[in-house]
Amino acid sequence: MPAFIDIELTNRCNLRCDMCWFHGTNGIGDRYGTSELTTDEVLGLIERLAAYRPSIYLGGGEPLIRDDLGTIAACVKRHGLPLSLTTNGTLLDTELISTAVRLGVDNLNISLDGPPDVHDALRGPGVYARVVDNLNEVLRVRAACGGAKPVITVNVTIGPSVVGRLRETVGSIRSETADGVDEFVIHHRWFITPAELQAHQDAVGKALGLSAPGARAHLLPSVESIDLAALSEELSQLRGTRGVTFFPDLQGGEIREYYSEGYRANKRCRASLRVAVIKPNGDVRFCPDEWIDDYVLGNIREDRLEDIWTNVKAERFRAAVRRCGSFPGCQRCSWMHSF
Repeated sequence: MPAFIDIELTNRCNLRCDMCWFHGTNGIGDRYGTSELTTDEVLGLIERLAAYRPSIYLGGGEPLIRDDLGTIAACVKRHGLPLSLTTNGTLLDTELISTAVRLGVDNLNISLDGPPDVHDALRGPGVYARVVDNLNEVLRVRAACGGAKPVITVNVTIGPSVVGRLRETVGSIRSETADGVDEFVIHHRWFITPAELQAHQDAVGKALGLSAPGARAHLLPSVESIDLAALSEELSQLRGTRGVTFFPDLQGGEIREYYSEGYRANKRCRASLRVAVIKPNGDVRFCPDEWIDDYVLGNIREDRLEDIWTNVKAERFRAAVRRCGSFPGCQRCSWMHSF
C-alpha cells in the first residue's frame, strides 16, 4: 500500500493565481464541483487507510474552502497519522487555527510568492497582508498552547517578478512574523514548454493510449523572462541561510539545465510505488497536478483502494514506467524529485 496519500478535497479555490494549473492562465478549471466526496466518504476512506499507517496530505484547489476540513483533520489525527496541508492562507480563521493547533496537525504550508507588491500582483490586492495576519495568529495560538505543531512552512514559487527579491521576501516575512516561521522552501516552478508538451503527449499516447490533456495546464511558452544568472546568484547567496531550503535542490549549472528546453531529470519516477492521489470525486491516480490526468486507476466509490492499488491498470502504468523511466512532462514534476 502507498506510504503517502494525497487527498484532493476539492479543485475549488477563492483565488485566481496566474500559475495555477486549475484556475490560472492555462488552468483546466474545477472538474468536480458537483461530485466531490462527501464528509462521510472521506472519513470512511481514512478509517480504512489507518491500518496501513500512511502519511496524509490534504490538498486542492484550496482545501480550506470545504467546511468539513476540521472534521477530516480530526479523524486523521485520531488515528495518529502524519498530516500536512497546503493553503493560500486567506481562509484561515480563529476556529480553524485553534483546531489545527489542538489536533497537532504536523505541517501547515502557506504560499507567499514575494514581498507585498509581487505577491498581490500574482494573487490579488491585499492578499499578502491578510495571509501575514493569519500566519501571525497561527503563531500566537501555537505559542499560547506551548506546542511546536504545526510546523509552519512558507512556500515561495520562483517567477520572473521575484527573481532578485528572494532574500527580501524571506527577510520581510521574518520581520513581519517576529521570525516565527519555521521553514522557507524556495520552489522552482513545475512547467512544460510547447515542444516538451507535444513530446509528452506523444509518449503517453504510445505507452498508454491516452493524450494527457491536463499537462497543458503547466504550459509556459518561454522561460527567457527569468534572469537565470541573477537567479543562480541569489540562490547561492541564500544557500546555508537558516531555515531556507530549495525544491528541487539545484546548484550551479543544474539551474540553467532545469530551465532549458528538453530538460531531463535523469531519474526514474517512483511515485507509482509510493503514493496515491485521490481526486475530489474519488478517482485514484498516480500522477499529481494533472500531468497524466486521463489515466484513472479506479474510483474509491466503486472499489477499495487496496484493490485499486494492485489492479491491472496500476500494473500497466508501472510497467510503462519501468520501460521508459519517465515521460517527457514528468521531468519537472514535484514527485519526480520527492520519491
